[in-house]
Amino acid sequence: MMSDAPFRLLLVCTGNVCRSPTAAQLFAAAIGRRLADPAAPSWGSTGSAFGLASAGTHALVGDPMPEEAAAVSRSLGGDPGAHRARQVSAPLVESADLVLTMARAHRSEVVSLVPRASRYSFTLRQFARLAAAAADSPERPEPGEVAGRMRQAVALAAARRGYAEPFDPAESEDILDPYGQEPEVYERSGRQIADEVQGIMTAFDRILEGASS
Repeated sequence: MMSDAPFRLLLVCTGNVCRSPTAAQLFAAAIGRRLADPAAPSWGSTGSAFGLASAGTHALVGDPMPEEAAAVSRSLGGDPGAHRARQVSAPLVESADLVLTMARAHRSEVVSLVPRASRYSFTLRQFARLAAAAADSPERPEPGEVAGRMRQAVALAAARRGYAEPFDPAESEDILDPYGQEPEVYERSGRQIADEVQGIMTAFDRILEGASS
């Protein structure tokens, strides 16, 4: 992609009605707060530098979020009103700069669609760890447009993939799937997502600091 194109983040789960739309909405809210904050100049001043999308590996195409999931997203600062589920596709994956999946199985399906996406696809929890490790490194993106700096930030995180400690047990890498469960399961899943989104955004704050255009 061209360096001046928007930075595109794709979130993926199974049905695209609970986990991935919640994650997309929480990322949108967090980025929006930073773009509106004059104390966060490293993020730039316009939302045109970002594109956010979500999709499902077995999407309930056209469906809105269940009320339980929508309520959790709203309680965490998201805006679920316009969401409608869609199926993940090779063009969606190919156009993304970063793909974050809610479980390891989703990442496998993404990579089966677009093998080269293995370089920029991660589970949400895996990427949170990698981004935190990159934030502890002295390396920083080169100054430039915010979208280009975000791509460099992803590369800095990805370079630490081979050094990250494995999850123990491995299943803990997956975000809890709340679909069809009790309200408290939706709340637990939403909190898991919110914690990882916050961690990633905090790491990006640190990585982008000092590299603003």
